[in-house]
Amino acid sequence: MKNIRHPQYLFRAVMIALLGACPLCHAQLGATARAADASDGAVVRRSESGLATYRETTDANGIVVRQYVDSTGTVYAVSWRGPAMPDVQTLLGAYFQRFRNGANASAGNGGLHTARVADGDLFVENRTRLREFSGRAWLATALPPGVTAADIQ
Repeated sequence: MKNIRHPQYLFRAVMIALLGACPLCHAQLGATARAADASDGAVVRRSESGLATYRETTDANGIVVRQYVDSTGTVYAVSWRGPAMPDVQTLLGAYFQRFRNGANASAGNGGLHTARVADGDLFVENRTRLREFSGRAWLATALPPGVTAADIQ
């Protein structure tokens, strides 16, 4: 029997998959965000308008996730972009089922590669184009004064 050597990249691929699937890496929509620290590469920034503050992380797969937080640290919006889809269930948390129900009900309305769900105060937009995934979700009633959906990039 031939001795099969495990390539070094196999270990790296497993670690990337485990790190990318970590549900604690991002706070959920409507939950309190944890403070940014250097261990997860998070950076806290302000939007161009200066009214919105967000915490941005990039995972090992190149997926950039932004968590928009209000002055109390509550996540009122999230956005994502990258070469793969993030774990939307983790990002939306308690709002995921409402998104799923809305997406199923409106399947085919937004086009082949887009989805838009508006369910009460929950809004979710998702786009896919040639291995380029992007989307955003926000709670309209939780937007801080002066912040609009246009500020969520």
